[in-house]
Amino acid sequence: MAYRVVLADRAKSDAQGVYQWAIDAAPERGRIWFEELIESLASLNRFPLRCPIAREAEKIGRPIRCLLFGERRNVYRILYEVDEARKTVRVLHIRHGARNDAKPEEFAQ
Repeated sequence: MAYRVVLADRAKSDAQGVYQWAIDAAPERGRIWFEELIESLASLNRFPLRCPIAREAEKIGRPIRCLLFGERRNVYRILYEVDEARKTVRVLHIRHGARNDAKPEEFAQ
C-alpha cells in the first residue's frame, strides 16, 4: 500500500526558498533540478522506512528520518516522519546539507 506524502508548513516554506534559489542560480536547469527534488519527495510514498534515522531524532525524541537529495555541494536533507497507522509521510524540513542540524523547537507540531 502506498503512503500519502504531505508537507508541513515549514517544509512548504523551505521548498519555496529552495525553488527561488534554484531559479536564481540557473533559470533553466534550476527548474529541472527542483522538479527532481519534488519527485524525490514523492518517492517517499513507497518504502519510506528505507532511509536512516536523522541525526536530530535523538534530541527530538521522535523517529525522524532523512532522505538525501542532490550531489556534491548541493545535497539537501529531507527530514520526515512516518505515521504507519495512517500510512502517511509528513515532510518536516528541506535543509541544505551544509546547515547545522535542526533544533528541537524547529520540529514543533
